[in-house]
Amino acid sequence: MDAISDIYQVIETLGQGNFGMVLLAQDKITGEPVALKLVRKDRTQLKDFLRELGISIALSGCHGFITTYPMFYNTRDYYILPQELAPAGTLQDLIQAKVGMPEGVVKRCALQLSQALDYMHGIGLVHMDLKPDNVLLMDKEYFNIKLCDFGLSRKAGSFVSTRSHIIPYMSPELCDVKHDEYLILSPSVDTWALGVLLYFALTGYLPWMKAVEWDMDYLVFVHWQKHSNLILPPPSWQRFTREALAMFNKLLSRDCSARPSILCVLNFLHCPWNIHYLC
Repeated sequence: MDAISDIYQVIETLGQGNFGMVLLAQDKITGEPVALKLVRKDRTQLKDFLRELGISIALSGCHGFITTYPMFYNTRDYYILPQELAPAGTLQDLIQAKVGMPEGVVKRCALQLSQALDYMHGIGLVHMDLKPDNVLLMDKEYFNIKLCDFGLSRKAGSFVSTRSHIIPYMSPELCDVKHDEYLILSPSVDTWALGVLLYFALTGYLPWMKAVEWDMDYLVFVHWQKHSNLILPPPSWQRFTREALAMFNKLLSRDCSARPSILCVLNFLHCPWNIHYLC
């Protein structure tokens, strides 16, 4: 921290994880608040940090992406990125557990997220880490949300290996990669993650913990997908309208080649998603 104390006054910690932390700080010259992203050197190789830095700066100024200032600091333990501050926090902070968020707000987020991700896909990039923690809120009404954290972002068509741990937003093809195998990366992994994120935002529950065959919640969902014309959806999915279930079926297609463009969400914004929303 001594390395940046001449430039910034650190105020508080905004978040912390396995790979580092985010601090709220104030520029001592301009007085402007900034977010300092500290990336642990013992968990991140320099080439990976520089890739994240390059992608972050390239996306800065584009609608739907947090601004990363074109500089970084190299301390003994951390690489440090100064970024635009999101005054309203993250989407994760505001999704109420077991309740979710109002449908209108979720649709507002779905519109902005799908457009931002479509921009990334259009320039050949895949985010690969879409989750509520990486969706920043610039206002409390959700009219301006921005994507952040491009540490896992890669070019579409890259070979990606197994991840150190599986999270609920990972697509089944990513979960299935073995230690001695590689997956050719497709934007469809972001499409899947958006489907999981929308379910969580609407309900306050995660649909499953891992998209693998031994996760019972995932297995029941896959069984319904295969026989949706014959059986009712699982109980946790029966709160959704026919149109919303059709949207989730597309976003969460187990066959990654069958998943449509991320913009398919736009075709469902005019339809009600929650059954109680009709009452």
